[in-house]
Amino acid sequence: MNNQTTKTTDTKNKTNFTKGVLVGGLVGAATALLLTPKSGKEMRRDLSNQTSNLKEKTIQMKDEAKLKTRLGTMAGKEKASNMVGSVKDITSQMTSQAKEKINSIKNKNENSAASPTIQNDPEIPPSPEASKETLGE
Repeated sequence: MNNQTTKTTDTKNKTNFTKGVLVGGLVGAATALLLTPKSGKEMRRDLSNQTSNLKEKTIQMKDEAKLKTRLGTMAGKEKASNMVGSVKDITSQMTSQAKEKINSIKNKNENSAASPTIQNDPEIPPSPEASKETLGE
């Protein structure tokens, strides 16, 4: 129990330390930017340049994300369409094979119903039961 509590505390300490380093870095950067010996015009120009650069990068990232989303959607639709087509092909093949087998079975049943006498195949010997019936046993 104590070991798990120690691990949780260590993890929280590391997370808090990382947050502190990040916040400290941001505060330090802002302080350095504001305290550098520049005139007001230079400072405003630098801030304006940084803001416009950040805005351009944000717009560029947004456009790239939209493009990647469109390409991913198109690729997904194409794959789905191909899968649907192949499933349709397989289904139609299986349906036609099933119909052929059904028709074959129907034809065999119709042929056997039309000729009730069973003709012996000369290559197949008669069954023992048929021999007994013939001999009158």
